[in-house]
This record gives sequence, structure tokens and C-alpha cells, in this order.
Amino acid sequence: MKMKITRAAKTGLAAFLLTCGLVICAHAQSSTLTFKNGKASVRKVVRPRKKSDADFYTVRLRQGQLVSINVASGGLYLSKENECGMFFELFDDQGEAVWIGDSMVGIDEWEGKIEKTGNYKIKVAMQCIEGFEASELRKKKPTFKYTLTVGTR
Repeated sequence: MKMKITRAAKTGLAAFLLTCGLVICAHAQSSTLTFKNGKASVRKVVRPRKKSDADFYTVRLRQGQLVSINVASGGLYLSKENECGMFFELFDDQGEAVWIGDSMVGIDEWEGKIEKTGNYKIKVAMQCIEGFEASELRKKKPTFKYTLTVGTR
């Protein structure tokens, strides 16, 4: 069966695919942390507008290295019942979550030994944000400030 696609449809499809590609690339980008005297730190202001908003940082870690990760932030109330804060997750170079405690949500401090050398990703996100719709987030315009500190020995 032959299908004829109009020029407008081809142009629209090309624009759609390009836009999707840019969105995926933008979402997948991360900052690389550079260590100075065994420590890397970044201060950031986050204004989440959707549930999936998060920051990603890449760090090069070696097997046997002792690593400490800390996310310092103040709490922010988006409603009377919900105090939100920042947490982090750690992923190895295969994208697998590294076990850093009983619960990934709410972890803001961790120290442990690295099992294998590789480029690790640290995801910093907002805790409790999943309880709000994107429209509520746009209306409330919450602002979080945090400092991520990574130390190695």
C-alpha cells in the first residue's frame, strides 16, 4: 500500500521530531562536578514547574573511594500539611540506583564506599512535589535553595 504524505505533514512531522529531540536532550543534560582538594560544591535555586523537575550532576568516582554527599536546604510549605525539601539519589554509570539507605526519598546526607570505578550521576529533586499538579506549581511558584556538597577520600 502506498501512502502520500503532503509537504505540510512532512514539515510538521520534522518539526515535531526536532522538538522532541531537543526536549529529550535538554532533560538528559547534566553538570559535571569538579573536585578541588577532594571536595565539590554547587549552590542552586530551583523553581519546579512540574513533578519531574530535577538537577543532575556527574562525578567521576573510583573503586574503594570513600564518598560523602550532602544536600543542605531549607523546608518550604506548599500547603499547611506539606513541607517540601530536597533529596538526592545516586546512580552508577549503568543507570542503576546505588543503595544508600532504606529510602531514597528524604535522603539528604550519605557516606559510603564506591564499589566500582565510573561516572556516577547524582539526581537532586524535591520531596513532596509529587502531591501537586503542574498547574498548582505554576500558580504557587515555589522556590527552593540548596547546596550540594560531595567529598572524596
